[in-house]
Amino acid sequence: MRKAILFICLLALVGCKTGEQAQSLMQPVTLNNTDSVNVEKVIRTLYVPALAEIDIPRQVETNATPDDSSHVETDMAYSDAWIRDGMLHHTIANKQGKYKTEAFVPQTTEKINRETVVTKEIPVPQPYPIEVERELTLMEQMKLAVFWYLVGAVVVCVCLLFRKPLWTALRKIIS
Repeated sequence: MRKAILFICLLALVGCKTGEQAQSLMQPVTLNNTDSVNVEKVIRTLYVPALAEIDIPRQVETNATPDDSSHVETDMAYSDAWIRDGMLHHTIANKQGKYKTEAFVPQTTEKINRETVVTKEIPVPQPYPIEVERELTLMEQMKLAVFWYLVGAVVVCVCLLFRKPLWTALRKIIS
C-alpha cells in the first residue's frame, strides 16, 4: 500500500505544463496603393459652310410648234423662241460653267485629355496590446527542473511494483 501512495505522489509532481501559453498577436499593416487614369475624350463637330461646284452638262434641244410665242428660263438653262414660216421655233440651252452653291460640311475635332491620379493610402498603425511572457513561478521552475528525474523514478516504481508479472512475461517470450 505504501508503494501505491508513493506512486500517486510522484504522478502528482510530474505535471509541468503552465496554465497559459504566451502568444504574440501581430496584426498586418496593409498598404493600399492604387493608380487611376482618367481619360476624357471630347468630340466636337462643327458644320462649316463651304462652296460646292457642280459641272453642268451642255445640252441643246430645239422644238417647233404652231403657237405664236414661248419663253422658258431656269437657273441652269435659257430658252429662245421665234416664229418663221408660220412655225414657232424654240431653242433651250444649258448655261456653260459650273453651278455654285453653299453646302454645310461637318468638321470633327477630337481632344483627348489624360489625367493620371496616383493615390497612396498609408494607414497609421494603431497601437495594439502585445502579450509579454511572464516570469515562471518557483513551483513551475522546480517542475521543469525535476521532470525527467520524476519520469525515471516512475518507470523504476512501475518496474518494482510489477516485477513478478514482468519476469513471467519475459520468461515466456524468451523460451
